[in-house]
Amino acid sequence: MPRQLVAKARFLRAYHQLSDADQCLVDAALRRFEHYLRTGDAPAGLGVKHFGGRTYEFRAGLALLGTHDDVRRFLKSQ
Repeated sequence: MPRQLVAKARFLRAYHQLSDADQCLVDAALRRFEHYLRTGDAPAGLGVKHFGGRTYEFRAGLALLGTHDDVRRFLKSQ
């Protein structure tokens, strides 16, 4: 079964507050992450980290849409 990305409301709010240029960076990172999910081949610079289950972290750029601490807080709240 193909995997599907699901965006949380908090992500979408943060995304829409970004500049157009930063949204393009996030869009490109999402496409590269989808490629990784399909092929298992992580593109250089994506910085994929699998936390187990269905939770991943990956890099779109510095200081975009959260920090490692934000990810840890999110994981603790699950």
